Amino acid sequence: MAISTGSPRFTIGRTLGDSLKIFGRNFIVFALVALAIRLLLLAVPQGQAAGAIIGAGQINWFSAIVSMAVAIVVASVTKAVMVFPTMQNLRGQKALVSDLWKGVPVFPAIVMAGAILSLPSFVSLAIQGLFPGDASVIGISGFVVGVVALVLILMWWLYAPTIMIERGGVLQGLTRSNRLLRGQRWRVFGLLAIIGVVSSAVVIAIALLGGMSFTDLASLASIQSTSPIGIAVFIFSALIGAFEGVLTTVSYYHLRVEKEGGIAEDLIQVFD
Repeated sequence: MAISTGSPRFTIGRTLGDSLKIFGRNFIVFALVALAIRLLLLAVPQGQAAGAIIGAGQINWFSAIVSMAVAIVVASVTKAVMVFPTMQNLRGQKALVSDLWKGVPVFPAIVMAGAILSLPSFVSLAIQGLFPGDASVIGISGFVVGVVALVLILMWWLYAPTIMIERGGVLQGLTRSNRLLRGQRWRVFGLLAIIGVVSSAVVIAIALLGGMSFTDLASLASIQSTSPIGIAVFIFSALIGAFEGVLTTVSYYHLRVEKEGGIAEDLIQVFD
């Protein structure tokens, strides 16, 4: 059954509802694909993935850059492979496994856009390296970088579907995302806040059920990926990545319809 296409509007409730329907309908395939992509993170040695700070606050730059680069590839490709199957569902068609890979030619552009969106993370890393142990500088800069990162997300959040569907390249995709999100950024912030709160709550629940105490939660990021808690968080993170890919595509569709009057059949023609 197709998702309702009767004058869609970009609202938090409708967008989340449609995204959950599509994700649930394709749960097994989406979950397996997202997990397979996320396995790339295991190519990064545990010590590098857990953190790149060594000795007296010094940074292992190679380890840090490799870890961030792999994370960007994983996040961007996961979003990209969800675009076409989601669009198929939006027009009432059954998504096939082969649909996941129809956008492979534009994967490099999507990864590049993801890297641009992640620039604040690189800046934060550089500041930590230039001012090791300086809590005031790192704290203030961390706040500023965090604000900048949020602004960029609210501008370019739709980079994956805009590039995949409109095939305009990196800069055009980012510009297009910003245009579509104009006037809707508070709703995007609301969506991200909901996903963030729910994700954090689930991760904390996993840790507590796995035997960790509240005082141990601060060390959750460095937990071994081969431990039961680590495996559970790894799987859940893959699911969240897949769901965000669906969510961004559904958001793109609703915004296109709301602002331009397009319908899913028109939007999907680029893949035919």
